[in-house]
Amino acid sequence: MRPATARELWTELTRLFPDFARDHTAQDLEASERAGGARLHSVMIPFSQYFGAVRDSFSETQLKNLGQLLNEAVEVDDDLENAVSTCFLEHLQQIDSYKLLAPFLGRRAKDKTHA
Repeated sequence: MRPATARELWTELTRLFPDFARDHTAQDLEASERAGGARLHSVMIPFSQYFGAVRDSFSETQLKNLGQLLNEAVEVDDDLENAVSTCFLEHLQQIDSYKLLAPFLGRRAKDKTHA
């Protein structure tokens, strides 16, 4: 199931990467929700920073599952696709993570890495 809300996306990312919950806590998400600013983008921005900072600690299973999530996210042109593309995929080169994640990305997701 494709995440439709910031909370659903955060829940999926913290399921795949439990340590992400320390960088972007449930309290951070709740504060954004209360302020009316909890958007998919507000989850993908800190996830991109987290991913780049600890990219060498991930298992192949985590990378494969993330690749699946990203591939599904870019299949439909909507807010999820935009958040994943503009806040994460377009920055993979900058966070030195393209080579690590590329084997798990489909053609469409790879195309989104070139801003």
